[in-house]
Amino acid sequence: MMKLRHLLLWNTILVAGCLAASATTIYNHLDKLISQHDALIASKKAAIDKIKRSLPAPSSDPAVLSTEYDINSTLYREYVEFQNDSAQKYARRNIEIAKLLDDSSKVNDSRLNLMHLLNKAYLLDEVAAMVSDIDTTSMSKEQKLSYYKNLSDMCLFRVEFNKGSSYEKIYQQQLTDYRLKIATLSEPGSERNKLYHANYLNDTGKTHEAIALLEEMLKEYHSGDRTYSVITSSLAFYYSLLGDREKQKQLLAMSAASDIEGCIMENSALRQLADLLFDEGDIDRAYRYINISVADANFYGTRLRNVQASQLVPRIINAYQEKREKNYRNMIGLIIALSVLALLLVAGVIALAILYKRYRRLSDSRKLINERLNDTVGELENTNKLLRERDKIKEQYLSRFLTFSSTLIDKNEERRKAMNRLAMEDRLKELKAQLKSPHFDYENAALFYQNFDSAFLNIYPNFIEAVNRLLEQGQQIEPKEGEQLTRELRILALLRLGITDNKEIASILRASIATIYTYRSRLKARAKNKDTFEDDIKRIQSIS
Repeated sequence: MMKLRHLLLWNTILVAGCLAASATTIYNHLDKLISQHDALIASKKAAIDKIKRSLPAPSSDPAVLSTEYDINSTLYREYVEFQNDSAQKYARRNIEIAKLLDDSSKVNDSRLNLMHLLNKAYLLDEVAAMVSDIDTTSMSKEQKLSYYKNLSDMCLFRVEFNKGSSYEKIYQQQLTDYRLKIATLSEPGSERNKLYHANYLNDTGKTHEAIALLEEMLKEYHSGDRTYSVITSSLAFYYSLLGDREKQKQLLAMSAASDIEGCIMENSALRQLADLLFDEGDIDRAYRYINISVADANFYGTRLRNVQASQLVPRIINAYQEKREKNYRNMIGLIIALSVLALLLVAGVIALAILYKRYRRLSDSRKLINERLNDTVGELENTNKLLRERDKIKEQYLSRFLTFSSTLIDKNEERRKAMNRLAMEDRLKELKAQLKSPHFDYENAALFYQNFDSAFLNIYPNFIEAVNRLLEQGQQIEPKEGEQLTRELRILALLRLGITDNKEIASILRASIATIYTYRSRLKARAKNKDTFEDDIKRIQSIS
């Protein structure tokens, strides 16, 4: 027992580099790989096309058939975790070739490959039919191991599909029996032996020992390998049984990243991670991950993963829509508050105007009072000028944001109706495409910037020229054709309006705080007077 505890301690220390990273760092790495998803798939397809070009022309010559068999086997390996239908095509063709060559070993290999694919596609009845047709007496030891692995996979998928039903325990016991058989027959210390021995240990309640075995094994593999994905996914499951949710999420993120890096489209880690994130309230990330998981499952062609995802998708989509609607309601509340503020400012201006008239009526009463009143009037005129400018700002932005909000509400209503029609007509593929598309957000952002730029330049029409006069020669900012304000000018515009906090500016301009800080630092570096640059910006006058 003491040896086991020491082993667990050392294993924990050795894999700390993988498991100690913060969740944010892991998600950032996963998100970066997701952004490269299409490029990785394109590269995978190009490699497969190159292999296909080496296929010989159809022939009955045994030598040619043997060559075709070998190339088909390579294509099967390329497709097995990438696209099920294509992998089946080459496995079925190899069964035909093996029969033509009268090679029973090749027939067995190809049939076992096809069984593996049918398991993945959850065509379990077809797998069961093949089991009864296969003669295990003519199999090699390696083929028997593959045969039992297929039976194990069939039981595993039945366990997953029958979660919570009375059949789950029956299939789980069969699964445990097959895992023990594979662990017993396989070469001690081999990859297959370790994986199935770990599964058997967990099935028999020795989860800590299973974790120690897989964490030691993980050091031998790299992200992007199928085995790496399997190990990290299994470890995530074991840690979930121990109630360690943080390690479960970290390992699922590692497994999902490995799947994307290796173009492994038959996966479940990203879906499971989306489920956990949804439960924790991270709706945006869960929504993004489940969309990618569904797309990958559709690309690969697996019924089980689609069924599992379909149970989660409606909940995430509904929560995502509720969050968006809450944001719209918050925006309406902000507009109402701005309206009330604008009314208060108007009332203030009226009160000042009345006060000014009263002072004028007393101008002839006394010379001393008149002189003091003249000074007061001058101050009031300056105050009025500032108030008129503020009033103009409020009117411009209130009008713009009322129009902008009304437009957003109308567009959202149109989009909701369109998606509702798609849902009612069972056009789920189009609905998913609509939900996945970022076009709506980009369009809204562009509309917001257009309204902001127009309103600001109506108040400060000479703002760009005034900014450029504050910059060194050759450092002036010139908007591109069709562009009113650049991102740099928008940052300066918000400074002129009195918004100086980087976090607030970043939120308005949909950028990171680091990006805003960098822009402000660079602008100061380009200024003629770096120490007073932002104060000079705040003093730029509007034109009444």
